[in-house]
Amino acid sequence: MVHLMRWSLCRIRNVGWWMHFVCIVAVHSVHAADGPAPRIDNGLIAAYSFVEPTNAVITDDLNAAEALRIHSPQAIQYQDGGMAVHASAMIVSDTPPQHVIAAVKKSNALSVEVWLQPADLQQKGPARIFSISDGPSARNMTLGQDGDRFDVRLRTSSTDQNGMPSLASQSNAVSTERTHVVFTRNAQGNSILYINGQENAAKQQPGSLENWDEQFRMAVANEVSGDRPWRGHIFLLAIYDRSLSATEVQQNFSAGIPGGMDYNALLPEPLDRSVDFVKDIQPLLKDRCFDCHVSGNEEGGLNLGIRQRVVEGGEHGPILIQGDSQHSRMIHMVAGLDDVARMPPDGEGDPLTDQEVSLLRTWIDQGMPWPDGTDILDPRMEEAKTHWAFQPLHAVTPPDVQHDDWVRSPVDRFVLAKLEAAELSPSERVDARRLIRRLYFDLIGLPPSPEQVDEFVEAANRDWDSAVESLVDSLLASSHYGERWGRHWLDVARYADSDGQESDRDRPAAYHYRDFVIQAFNDDMPFDQFVRWQLAGDEIEPNNPQAFAATGFIVAGPFAALPDRLMEDERLRNRYNELDDVLSTVGTGMLGLTLGCCRCHDHKYDAIPSRDYYRLLSAFHTGERAELKVGDSSEKIFGFAETRSEPAPTWLFARADYYDRDQPVQLGFVSVMTSAKTPDIYWRHAKETSQANNSTNQRHALADWMTDEDDGAGPLVARVFVNRLWHHHFRHGLVRTTGDFGVRSEPPTHPELLEWLARDFVSHGWKVKRLQRMMVLSAVYLQASGKTPPDVDPQNRLLSFMPLRRLEAEILRDSLLSVSGTLNKAQFGPAVRAPIAAEAILARNLKDGYPKDIKDGPEVRRRSVYMFHKRVVPNPLLAAFDKPDAQQSCSRRDVTTVAPQALALLNDPFVRTVALEFADRLMREAAEQQVDATSDQTIDRAFQLSLGRHANERELTSSRAFVQQQIRQRHERTKGLTLEQATQEALADFCQVLFGLNEFLYVD
Repeated sequence: MVHLMRWSLCRIRNVGWWMHFVCIVAVHSVHAADGPAPRIDNGLIAAYSFVEPTNAVITDDLNAAEALRIHSPQAIQYQDGGMAVHASAMIVSDTPPQHVIAAVKKSNALSVEVWLQPADLQQKGPARIFSISDGPSARNMTLGQDGDRFDVRLRTSSTDQNGMPSLASQSNAVSTERTHVVFTRNAQGNSILYINGQENAAKQQPGSLENWDEQFRMAVANEVSGDRPWRGHIFLLAIYDRSLSATEVQQNFSAGIPGGMDYNALLPEPLDRSVDFVKDIQPLLKDRCFDCHVSGNEEGGLNLGIRQRVVEGGEHGPILIQGDSQHSRMIHMVAGLDDVARMPPDGEGDPLTDQEVSLLRTWIDQGMPWPDGTDILDPRMEEAKTHWAFQPLHAVTPPDVQHDDWVRSPVDRFVLAKLEAAELSPSERVDARRLIRRLYFDLIGLPPSPEQVDEFVEAANRDWDSAVESLVDSLLASSHYGERWGRHWLDVARYADSDGQESDRDRPAAYHYRDFVIQAFNDDMPFDQFVRWQLAGDEIEPNNPQAFAATGFIVAGPFAALPDRLMEDERLRNRYNELDDVLSTVGTGMLGLTLGCCRCHDHKYDAIPSRDYYRLLSAFHTGERAELKVGDSSEKIFGFAETRSEPAPTWLFARADYYDRDQPVQLGFVSVMTSAKTPDIYWRHAKETSQANNSTNQRHALADWMTDEDDGAGPLVARVFVNRLWHHHFRHGLVRTTGDFGVRSEPPTHPELLEWLARDFVSHGWKVKRLQRMMVLSAVYLQASGKTPPDVDPQNRLLSFMPLRRLEAEILRDSLLSVSGTLNKAQFGPAVRAPIAAEAILARNLKDGYPKDIKDGPEVRRRSVYMFHKRVVPNPLLAAFDKPDAQQSCSRRDVTTVAPQALALLNDPFVRTVALEFADRLMREAAEQQVDATSDQTIDRAFQLSLGRHANERELTSSRAFVQQQIRQRHERTKGLTLEQATQEALADFCQVLFGLNEFLYVD
């Protein structure tokens, strides 16, 4: 009979809190005549109980006019006679609590009593449990949690408007058990904080409460402004206009929680034995729950087939509390304690038996064991796992070929086998002069000098193999190697030196990321470490400036710093656009997957649900862009930093609606590539091994999964990067859709070769230079170019010859500087601004404008990778030659052939200046050799410097005639022009002609 009375209490709605308590006392009296004394009501001015309210309004049981409105019901559950806040909530009064404020001001004293149960000890700020305030910096009174302490801020005439200095409890006062907290302050200013009926801290807080602001509103589990959320369970809030005595506090503590319920008395008891998930629990879930709650049919957003999804719960939050079955909502539903959410619903199956409920209770109380590899996935997901890109790395044996003498490396066998099958043959070997130019541009992005060309040709004539290997090794060891290959990765990372968007603020510290990338390639940093540091360097090595600089990858994208006046909606839109940019870049850049499609819906083609997108987003949700000094670094480094050690609440936004917060999610990865090791395992390992204390370590877990070649995404990451290397060396990747390896991608032209390369790459420590060395020493790479594609392979997919490749925009500029002798080879450091014509700076409303009066000189003649890239003010010459705008990750540059390119080479002021400097170099060298500036020797020298070869007789004759004609015409047209000046101008005209040749612009 007692149990029935207890249960009836939780069904009472819209009754006064005090009457509710009287009923509870009656229940207690059935147990013992000398039950707890009644609660204190003398001086009580407000009382809130938190049983499930009507219309999302929690009324003051003494004054109905002063109610709290719940603006985020999706963040709240009601259980055990209280309100469980599991995500950022907004529970705020519509109007100021005038009755409470007036009573406290009149008495100059108060007591605030709360029964609560914090979710964890990581909540800081302090997180607001109860507040009467206007925001985080102006309050009448606040009770908050700051880690393992409670913190009370009370505004008096002797404090500032923030209520400082505060009264803090002793350390370890906060626990995750149910706790009774009372703060009292009498008219003389004596303040005491009681925890579970015992005095914990005391302080004198003099002054009057007459300055309490009557316009401040009341909030629970957050600040009025919504930026200090607290998570946990709240059972009661009571406010008195006087200071309770120690005896009265103890009496209220002894009375217990109004509305509390002994669920153990209402539920079948747990079993007195161990349960086995696979044998006992999973069959029960399959039989009774999977019709409605498994992948493909997730009613209420609940999936009971995957461990992490069970932990996350459904649209209304978690349903299980590990180790606590009596308070787990799932048990209440399957046991029929919740008439509204009974499971299975009436008419859709027989209720669970007591034995089945007991079995589930036992499993939960024993910690919810769920062995690795026992998740039951969507059958569609299992089918998707058969896609070639998602397979584990496997051994491939290079095929046998007929013409074995052509083979120089295992790479050649795969290519030659395809050619022989198509009855095609490879091209002849490239000559030495073309090869050195090819290798120089491919590996360091600069042209070889005439002396280097001649030296290599002589060495190759003596011993071809030795000369080529020696050249490749020297170029891979060059400090310019990182500048070349770092530029390729900066395309992927969408790196720039300004924010972009309308204001386009400068990022003076962004260069640290660019320098990290260049140095990493120069040092041959293992690519898995390169990836890991870019995702979580600050968590993996928190005291290493280079590791922190690596996180510039995350924040390299466009960003808008919003003014304070903008509304929350604009801020949320900007925040989630920024996070989408991060996920999209990680997707295309590292995984070769178009993750951005999943922001609004499940991927249309690939088996990537929208939930996976938001679970990945959780890894970045707690951090933000930051400029910090790290370790012994004297400079601020621009990167990504966590703001706390507890993950920020993350939800699945239906159709990307960031106000739709019905389905909370936890850290997770792309399901199709997640096998035996769950995200929880990666996260647990990351936390156990991390040196970063004030961080969630979720990105660390993501980095571990990303590079795990056995159970994570490592095989795909390796395939994507190997394909990128092939793309840059052979113009096209083995998979031509370099940023998309999903089911709609182009299949690999040589799948076995891609697999062999990826496995070889991983098995040899993810070393990039070793892999490149093998590629450029292969017979495939050493083929000549210029061959007409055969009819059976018009796009040269079978690689029967080397394709022509045009110089990228930056390498074109670097080549112009190099041949003119004005390239400044200084490395690293802040970006340099090169002159841009004022008429080319069209942007308006910039926070930091681009200077229009920059002087040209040696300090700005550095390699283009060190140029200041302002997103909305592109360099005209580089833009004409297809330099990406860095608005998003670029996996493969466009290569266009359009008229503005020729016009730029003819009219761009920089090109003309460099042509004059090239002419000046030719004239100085001619003077040193004591030959005429227009002689065949000078013209031949120009060919050697610009094209890497000697001029033939026809070229000498036509070039000499052109230069002499230009001297005459310029001398005749321009008064006062000396012969020497006319000669330099004419030679500059000739140099510009050379700059416009296909032979200068293309590498064959």
